[in-house]
Amino acid sequence: MLAYHLAGAETGAAVDLPAEAFREQLDELAASGRVISLAAAVELLERRQAAQDQKIVLTFDDAFRNFYEIAWPLLAERGLPAELYVPVGFIDGTAPAPLTGAEQLPAMTWDQIREVSTAGLVAVGSHTMSHPDLRTLAAADCRSELESSRERLEDEIGRSVPSFCYPKGLWSASVRDLVAERFESAVAAGGRRNRPGEFDRFSISRLPLRSDMPRSLSPILEKGIWLEEWAASGLRRLRHR
Repeated sequence: MLAYHLAGAETGAAVDLPAEAFREQLDELAASGRVISLAAAVELLERRQAAQDQKIVLTFDDAFRNFYEIAWPLLAERGLPAELYVPVGFIDGTAPAPLTGAEQLPAMTWDQIREVSTAGLVAVGSHTMSHPDLRTLAAADCRSELESSRERLEDEIGRSVPSFCYPKGLWSASVRDLVAERFESAVAAGGRRNRPGEFDRFSISRLPLRSDMPRSLSPILEKGIWLEEWAASGLRRLRHR
């Protein structure tokens, strides 16, 4: 499962891919015929069905307008499904940009979110209200972040929002349990390949794509684990245990 943030925004952030590299990766993914929706992937993994080829899920975090202007048209041209995780406060203007180094970039508008969510390829998921480290919050505040974000998203787009993305990919057992009460799936970080029999739908591992990674996805997808991200994710989780 691949996690994108920005493409061609020229922020200098590690997760801001050059526009041409991003286009090449989408071309590579489209040619593979292996990209499926998150919902389809969860179903396959829970049924422990081993596909003949490795399936790939695309996710996009933070709902910067960059997604609407750059990523969405390229996804639509290639017919690639994706999950878009929206931090509601960023859209409303009540919370800052969720990505360090991209503070100057605008958020998508609600009209843009509705447009991509009704086109049939992009499923909208919750990324909380204010993008906090949920592990540091009291249980009541964590519940509010989860419930308010889902309710607001469903009111705005007029459809169910069953999936959740942990801010910064960080979670704990107690946070996971609160998420599991309110959503049908949740994605994190981790850099591991998700395998039947080793799968928890509320801590789905993803690999964030960065500009310092190989331009081609082939060497990335061939690995069962991307050690650099696995180690970094482990360190991030240890900080507030």
